[in-house]
Amino acid sequence: MTAVLTGAAMGGATAVSTPQDFARTDGLRPAATAEGLVTGPPRDVAGQWVKTTDAPSGISVELPGRAKVEHDSMTVSGKTYQLRSYEVTTGKNKLVFQVADAHGADTKAALDPAIRGVAASVSGTVSKNQSLKVAGHAARDGRITFDYNGVPGVILVRYVAASGHLVGLVAGGPASDEKDVKKLYQQLTHSLHIP
Repeated sequence: MTAVLTGAAMGGATAVSTPQDFARTDGLRPAATAEGLVTGPPRDVAGQWVKTTDAPSGISVELPGRAKVEHDSMTVSGKTYQLRSYEVTTGKNKLVFQVADAHGADTKAALDPAIRGVAASVSGTVSKNQSLKVAGHAARDGRITFDYNGVPGVILVRYVAASGHLVGLVAGGPASDEKDVKKLYQQLTHSLHIP
Protein backbone atom coordinates (compact mmCIF):
# COMPACT_ATOMS: atom_id res chain seq x y z
CA MET A 1 0.00 0.00 0.00
CA THR A 2 2.93 2.39 0.51
CA ALA A 3 3.66 2.39 -3.22
CA VAL A 4 0.02 3.30 -3.80
CA LEU A 5 0.32 6.36 -1.61
CA THR A 6 3.66 7.61 -2.81
CA GLY A 7 2.54 7.33 -6.41
CA ALA A 8 -0.65 9.21 -5.70
CA ALA A 9 0.52 11.93 -3.35
CA MET A 10 0.46 15.41 -4.82
CA GLY A 11 -1.68 14.23 -7.73
CA GLY A 12 0.44 11.59 -9.39
CA ALA A 13 3.98 12.51 -8.40
CA THR A 14 6.72 9.92 -8.75
CA ALA A 15 8.50 8.45 -5.75
CA VAL A 16 11.55 6.35 -4.96
CA SER A 17 11.46 4.26 -1.76
CA THR A 18 14.37 3.32 0.48
CA PRO A 19 13.71 1.46 3.75
CA GLN A 20 15.13 3.11 6.86
CA ASP A 21 14.90 2.84 10.66
CA PHE A 22 11.82 2.87 12.85
CA ALA A 23 9.72 5.92 13.69
CA ARG A 24 10.17 7.58 17.05
CA THR A 25 7.30 6.37 19.21
CA ASP A 26 6.09 6.82 22.76
CA GLY A 27 2.98 6.19 24.89
CA LEU A 28 -0.71 6.56 24.16
CA ARG A 29 -2.38 9.90 24.88
CA PRO A 30 -6.00 11.06 24.53
CA ALA A 31 -6.82 12.28 21.03
CA ALA A 32 -8.47 15.59 20.19
CA THR A 33 -10.99 15.78 17.36
CA ALA A 34 -11.20 18.59 14.82
CA GLU A 35 -13.87 20.14 17.07
CA GLY A 36 -11.49 20.12 20.05
CA LEU A 37 -13.35 17.44 22.00
CA VAL A 38 -11.31 14.76 23.74
CA THR A 39 -12.19 11.29 22.54
CA GLY A 40 -10.82 7.85 23.09
CA PRO A 41 -9.99 5.17 20.56
CA PRO A 42 -12.37 2.30 19.94
CA ARG A 43 -12.15 0.06 23.03
CA ASP A 44 -10.94 -3.00 21.20
CA VAL A 45 -7.92 -1.21 19.68
CA ALA A 46 -6.97 1.29 22.41
CA GLY A 47 -4.34 -0.63 24.38
CA GLN A 48 -1.77 -1.23 21.69
CA TRP A 49 -1.52 2.22 20.07
CA VAL A 50 1.62 4.36 20.40
CA LYS A 51 2.33 7.93 19.41
CA THR A 52 4.38 8.18 16.20
CA THR A 53 5.98 11.54 15.43
CA ASP A 54 7.42 12.68 12.13
CA ALA A 55 10.48 14.42 13.61
CA PRO A 56 11.14 16.96 10.81
CA SER A 57 7.58 18.36 10.87
CA GLY A 58 6.48 17.55 14.43
CA ILE A 59 3.24 16.08 13.03
CA SER A 60 2.11 12.99 14.92
CA VAL A 61 -0.50 10.24 15.00
CA GLU A 62 -1.08 7.08 16.99
CA LEU A 63 -0.41 3.76 15.26
CA PRO A 64 -1.07 0.20 16.51
CA GLY A 65 2.57 -0.67 17.14
CA ARG A 66 6.02 0.40 16.10
CA ALA A 67 6.06 1.82 12.58
CA LYS A 68 8.57 1.07 9.89
CA VAL A 69 9.53 4.33 8.15
CA GLU A 70 10.52 4.75 4.53
CA HIS A 71 12.16 7.92 3.24
CA ASP A 72 11.08 8.79 -0.26
CA SER A 73 11.16 11.70 -2.64
CA MET A 74 8.57 12.81 -5.13
CA THR A 75 8.73 15.20 -8.02
CA VAL A 76 5.91 17.65 -8.70
CA SER A 77 6.16 20.13 -11.57
CA GLY A 78 9.91 19.58 -11.75
CA LYS A 79 10.51 20.18 -8.03
CA THR A 80 11.54 17.36 -5.68
CA TYR A 81 9.97 17.05 -2.22
CA GLN A 82 10.90 14.75 0.68
CA LEU A 83 8.26 12.22 1.77
CA ARG A 84 8.23 9.98 4.85
CA SER A 85 5.86 7.02 5.18
CA TYR A 86 5.20 5.26 8.50
CA GLU A 87 3.55 1.86 8.06
CA VAL A 88 2.09 -0.72 10.44
CA THR A 89 0.31 -3.98 9.61
CA THR A 90 -2.20 -5.33 12.09
CA GLY A 91 -3.83 -8.62 11.20
CA LYS A 92 -5.09 -8.36 7.60
CA ASN A 93 -5.14 -4.56 7.70
CA LYS A 94 -2.51 -1.92 7.03
CA LEU A 95 -2.19 1.66 8.27
CA VAL A 96 0.01 4.32 6.74
CA PHE A 97 0.86 7.84 7.98
CA GLN A 98 2.66 10.03 5.42
CA VAL A 99 4.17 13.48 5.57
CA ALA A 100 5.41 15.21 2.42
CA ASP A 101 7.54 18.33 2.81
CA ALA A 102 5.77 20.51 0.24
CA HIS A 103 7.00 24.02 1.01
CA GLY A 104 6.04 26.25 -1.90
CA ALA A 105 3.51 23.79 -3.37
CA ASP A 106 -0.27 24.29 -3.40
CA THR A 107 -1.20 21.39 -1.11
CA LYS A 108 -4.91 22.35 -1.16
CA ALA A 109 -5.00 21.76 -4.90
CA ALA A 110 -3.37 18.34 -4.40
CA LEU A 111 -6.09 16.94 -2.09
CA ASP A 112 -8.62 15.76 -4.68
CA PRO A 113 -6.01 14.43 -7.14
CA ALA A 114 -4.34 12.53 -4.27
CA ILE A 115 -7.57 10.65 -3.49
CA ARG A 116 -8.16 9.90 -7.18
CA GLY A 117 -4.51 8.92 -7.59
CA VAL A 118 -4.76 6.31 -4.83
CA ALA A 119 -7.79 4.80 -6.58
CA ALA A 120 -6.08 4.80 -9.97
CA SER A 121 -2.97 3.11 -8.61
CA VAL A 122 -5.02 0.10 -7.42
CA SER A 123 -7.47 0.19 -10.35
CA GLY A 124 -10.09 1.03 -7.76
CA THR A 125 -13.29 3.04 -7.59
CA VAL A 126 -13.76 6.15 -5.46
CA SER A 127 -17.09 5.77 -3.64
CA LYS A 128 -16.53 8.79 -1.35
CA ASN A 129 -14.46 11.92 -1.86
CA GLN A 130 -15.59 14.80 0.32
CA SER A 131 -13.97 17.96 1.62
CA LEU A 132 -13.73 18.82 5.31
CA LYS A 133 -11.65 20.88 7.74
CA VAL A 134 -9.22 19.25 10.16
CA ALA A 135 -8.00 21.58 12.91
CA GLY A 136 -8.52 24.52 10.53
CA HIS A 137 -6.73 22.86 7.58
CA ALA A 138 -8.38 21.93 4.28
CA ALA A 139 -8.70 18.15 3.93
CA ARG A 140 -10.45 15.41 1.94
CA ASP A 141 -11.79 12.04 3.05
CA GLY A 142 -12.02 9.19 0.57
CA ARG A 143 -13.27 5.62 0.39
CA ILE A 144 -11.89 3.42 -2.35
CA THR A 145 -12.91 -0.10 -3.29
CA PHE A 146 -10.64 -2.36 -5.32
CA ASP A 147 -9.86 -5.98 -6.14
CA TYR A 148 -6.57 -7.56 -5.07
CA ASN A 149 -5.99 -11.02 -6.57
CA GLY A 150 -9.71 -11.73 -6.53
CA VAL A 151 -10.25 -10.42 -2.99
CA PRO A 152 -12.37 -7.25 -2.66
CA GLY A 153 -10.54 -4.56 -0.70
CA VAL A 154 -11.29 -1.18 0.83
CA ILE A 155 -9.09 1.84 1.52
CA LEU A 156 -10.16 4.73 3.75
CA VAL A 157 -7.93 7.75 3.20
CA ARG A 158 -7.62 11.32 4.42
CA TYR A 159 -5.28 13.93 3.00
CA VAL A 160 -4.69 17.16 4.94
CA ALA A 161 -3.13 20.33 3.49
CA ALA A 162 -1.07 21.51 6.45
CA SER A 163 1.24 24.53 6.21
CA GLY A 164 4.13 23.38 4.03
CA HIS A 165 3.12 19.70 4.27
CA LEU A 166 0.71 17.23 2.70
CA VAL A 167 -0.34 14.66 5.31
CA GLY A 168 -1.80 11.28 4.34
CA LEU A 169 -3.68 8.95 6.71
CA VAL A 170 -4.70 5.57 5.31
CA ALA A 171 -6.29 2.37 6.58
CA GLY A 172 -6.87 -0.52 4.21
CA GLY A 173 -7.73 -4.17 4.16
CA PRO A 174 -10.19 -6.76 2.88
CA ALA A 175 -13.70 -5.41 2.26
CA SER A 176 -15.00 -8.23 4.48
CA ASP A 177 -13.14 -6.53 7.38
CA GLU A 178 -14.40 -3.01 6.61
CA LYS A 179 -15.86 -2.62 10.11
CA ASP A 180 -12.38 -3.20 11.61
CA VAL A 181 -10.72 -1.02 8.95
CA LYS A 182 -13.16 1.76 9.89
CA LYS A 183 -12.28 1.45 13.61
CA LEU A 184 -8.57 1.64 12.81
CA TYR A 185 -9.17 4.63 10.54
CA GLN A 186 -11.19 6.44 13.22
CA GLN A 187 -8.38 6.06 15.75
CA LEU A 188 -5.76 7.10 13.21
CA THR A 189 -7.63 10.22 12.08
CA HIS A 190 -8.70 11.26 15.59
CA SER A 191 -5.12 11.02 16.83
CA LEU A 192 -3.63 13.40 14.23
CA HIS A 193 -1.77 16.32 15.82
CA ILE A 194 -0.43 19.14 13.62
CA PRO A 195 1.64 21.65 15.66
